[in-house]
Amino acid sequence: MAETERTIQAIAVSPGVAIGRILRVDRSGRDVEIRRIAEAEVPDELARLKVAIDLTRRQLTRLRDDVRDKLRSADAEIFDAHLLLLEDKMLLGDVEKRISRDLLCAKSALHGSADHFAKVFEGMADEYLRERAVDLRDVVVRIADNLTPEKAVQANNTGDRRIIIANTLTPSETVRLDKKRVLGFAVVTGSATSHTAILARSMQIPAIVGIPAELLETLGATDRIIVDGYSGKLIINPDDRTEEAYQTKIRSTGKLIEELAGERDLLPVTRDGFEVELAVNLESAEQYEDACKAGAHGVGLFRTEFLFMDRLHIPDEEEQFQIYKKLLIAAGDAPVTIRTMDVGGDKFNDTIYQSVENNPFLGLRGIRLALYERRDLFDIQIRALLRAGVYGNLRVMLPMVSSIREILYSKRIIAELQQKLEAEGKEHVKRLTLGIMVETPAAAMMADNIADLVDFFSIGTNDLVQYTMAIDRGNERVAYLYQPSHPAILRLIRNVVEAARARNIYVCVCGQMASEAIFAPLLLGLGVAELSLAPSALAAVRRVIRSISLHEAETAAEKALRCSHSGETIDIFHELLTRRAPEIAGFLD
Repeated sequence: MAETERTIQAIAVSPGVAIGRILRVDRSGRDVEIRRIAEAEVPDELARLKVAIDLTRRQLTRLRDDVRDKLRSADAEIFDAHLLLLEDKMLLGDVEKRISRDLLCAKSALHGSADHFAKVFEGMADEYLRERAVDLRDVVVRIADNLTPEKAVQANNTGDRRIIIANTLTPSETVRLDKKRVLGFAVVTGSATSHTAILARSMQIPAIVGIPAELLETLGATDRIIVDGYSGKLIINPDDRTEEAYQTKIRSTGKLIEELAGERDLLPVTRDGFEVELAVNLESAEQYEDACKAGAHGVGLFRTEFLFMDRLHIPDEEEQFQIYKKLLIAAGDAPVTIRTMDVGGDKFNDTIYQSVENNPFLGLRGIRLALYERRDLFDIQIRALLRAGVYGNLRVMLPMVSSIREILYSKRIIAELQQKLEAEGKEHVKRLTLGIMVETPAAAMMADNIADLVDFFSIGTNDLVQYTMAIDRGNERVAYLYQPSHPAILRLIRNVVEAARARNIYVCVCGQMASEAIFAPLLLGLGVAELSLAPSALAAVRRVIRSISLHEAETAAEKALRCSHSGETIDIFHELLTRRAPEIAGFLD
C-alpha cells in the first residue's frame, strides 16, 4: 500500500525545487569514547594533537582556496573563520589542559572541549552566534578524523542523485556536496543566515531547514520527497499529481529566472508611475559588484558587525576606513547606509564583550553596548565613518535604539569626534546623515518624537517582530508566532511612516520582510518607498512592483490594517499577486 502524501512546513533558505529519494545523514549520534591515558603518555598525545591540527590547517586552506576559485571570495571567508578556530588559544588551551590535567586522550579531550564551548554558543540568544556552534563542531570533527584513520562522513557518496536529510550539515560537508549527486537538502537545525545556507545559495542547491527531528528516524531510502526552497515546504511521498505540478514548476522556474535577469535595468516603477528605491543588504564590500549586476541602487544596510566576527583582532580605524571608503567609491552617487556595530551582549569574545548577562538578547547589545561598555570601539568606528564619508553618499544608522537619550548621546559623541578630526587636520564629513534602526516597539511608538532628531528611519522587521511578539525567532517551539504580517506589526510600521512623513524624512524597510515578494505591495501600500533586501530577491520584488499600482497597494494595505490576524493579511496580498504577478505567486504556493 502506497504511503499517503503529507506536507510539512519548514523554512526556505535556498531557492529551487528538488524531487527525489532520500539519503539520511545523521552525525548527531556520533559518540566519542572517554579514554584515559597514563601520565607518561601526555607528551605523545599533545604531539598527536599538534600533528592533527597542522594537517587540518592544510586541508582547510586548500578547501578555502578551492571555494574561492569555484564560488565567491565571500564564501571562502567562511573557512577563514574555521582557520581562526585553529588558533583560538582559549579552545586549544582547554584541550591541552584536559590532556595534561585530566589525563584524557587527545580525541576525548578535543570533543570534551568542543562540547563545552559549543553549548555556550548554542545557549546564546543571538542567532548568528548560535550558529557558530556548527562551525566549531565542523572543525573539531575534522581534527578528530585526522587523529585517527577513520573517514569523515561523505554526504554525497551515493550511486544516484538524492536529497539529503540530516540533523545538520556543516559548511565543510556542504561545500563537498557533489551537485551531480545531490539534488537538495533538508535539515533540522539552522536558519537562513547560517553559513550552510549561505553556501547552499551560492552553490544553487535547493534547501530548507527546520524539519522535525523525528523525520530522521521515520524516513527511509525508499521514501520520495519534494524540497521546495521557495515556500519551505517538504512534501513526503507526493502523489503523481503533486509531482507533475512540481516538475512543471521546475521547468517554469528556469524560464522565469531568464526573464527576470533581462529586467535588471528596468526601473522599479508601479503601473501608475510611482518609483520605489531598491537597495541591498550586504555583509562585505566585495558583494556590491554582484548587487549592481542584479540592478540594485545603493546599499540600504551594510552590517559592520561582520567585520568584528570571527576575528582574532578587532579592526582598527584605518582598516575600517579603507573598507568603508572602498564601498562608498564603488557606489558612486548612490546612497550607502552603514549600520554601526550591532554586536549582541552575548558575544563570546571578551575582547568585544566584557561581562556575562542572564538574558543577553534583552541586555547590552547594539547602541547600548557601544555607548555604555565599548565606547572605545564606537569612537574608532565613527572616526572611520566620518573620514570615509567624503568619498560618497554616506548614511550612518544606529541599531537597537529604544530611547531619545541614546540618540542625543550618540550625536554628542559624533560632534566631539568631528572636532578632534578637525584639530588633527583630517578630512571628514562636516554634516553626517544620521538615522536609526526602528526595531524595538519603543522606537516605533516614539517615532514622532525621534523624527525631530534624525534624518531617516530604517525599519528592521526581524527584531521588530521578535520584540513585539515576545518570541525568540530562533526558537522553533514558538516559530508559529513569528508573523511579520501580524496586525500589530503593520500598525507599528504605519506609525513610523506617518511620523517620517510629518517631519519630511525618509523611511526604509531593511529586514527580511523586504526580501519577500508577497510583502512588497504591503510595504508600498503602508507608505514605504524604499526597500533594502537580499541581492537574490531583487529580481522578483522588482517584477512585483512593476506589476501593481500604488493605488491598489494602498487599498490592500488599508484592508490589512483592519485584519484581526496575519492569515487574513497573507490572503489579501496573495490574491493581489495571483492577479497581477501570477508567475511570482506560483512560487509561494
